Amino acid sequence: MKKSFLLLPVFFLASCSSSDDTASPSNNENNNSSGPVLVTKMVSDGDTSTFTYSGSKIAQIKNISTGEVTLFGYSGDLITQQVTTGAGISYKTTYNYDGNSRLSKKVYTETNLVSGGSSTVESNYAYLSSNSVKITYTANFTGSSAVRTGTKTATLNADGSLSSWTETASVPNNTGGFHSATGSLQPIVYDTKNTPFKNITGFLKIIDTEDENGSTHNILSYNNFLNYNNGTGGAEWGIFKSTYEYNDSGYPTKNVRTYYNKTGSGITNSELTTYEYNHL
Repeated sequence: MKKSFLLLPVFFLASCSSSDDTASPSNNENNNSSGPVLVTKMVSDGDTSTFTYSGSKIAQIKNISTGEVTLFGYSGDLITQQVTTGAGISYKTTYNYDGNSRLSKKVYTETNLVSGGSSTVESNYAYLSSNSVKITYTANFTGSSAVRTGTKTATLNADGSLSSWTETASVPNNTGGFHSATGSLQPIVYDTKNTPFKNITGFLKIIDTEDENGSTHNILSYNNFLNYNNGTGGAEWGIFKSTYEYNDSGYPTKNVRTYYNKTGSGITNSELTTYEYNHL
């Protein structure tokens, strides 16, 4: 299943700048007062995406390389929908929020425009405290009557961004039964700089994936592992580290993300992403 990222495909380091952010927050860490810094172009391993805004609200992302177009919907300052359409498939994500403007429900649907088949993942969020949220999800996949279910108990940082979680899941297997699974997201390591997407209205409200984590900062290290308790070593994982180059305003202009195998000891691949902004 295609990952659903607010900011489209990449969204996946040797030296990092060690200087502190010292610019005034009144201009979003710019070196001028021309309004918020917004990413306008992103190139990921040769795929080029351009970003269009209405004020600081994201309106459209167009992948020039593939022809995919993503359109966004808002209610006030909250992102309520994103729909990506390509040549033969579409991806739709809807978002709901509670009375405190916190994410309460997310539904992701992937539809084959030729066959009409679709897969859906629904996630619901229950806030246990100011720094803890329980995320329950169900997933239905095209061609399978089996439903995957799981629960993540997540810890949030003081700024509301994602820190870590523990997870239990019931994962369908090839013989018609289910694997029980347990795992965790280790505490995410962030830099002290500005994520390219921090000033997009509503973006920081989405808090449950590596690239939608609610932080104004960039991830340096990420380690998520889910082990199938079936005696055969089956597992799912996402382990990577990133290094960045920054401009004078502390926004990344380059990100090299290196992915690792499930033991974290061997490199499997790396991705290069570059960013351009409306101004500095």
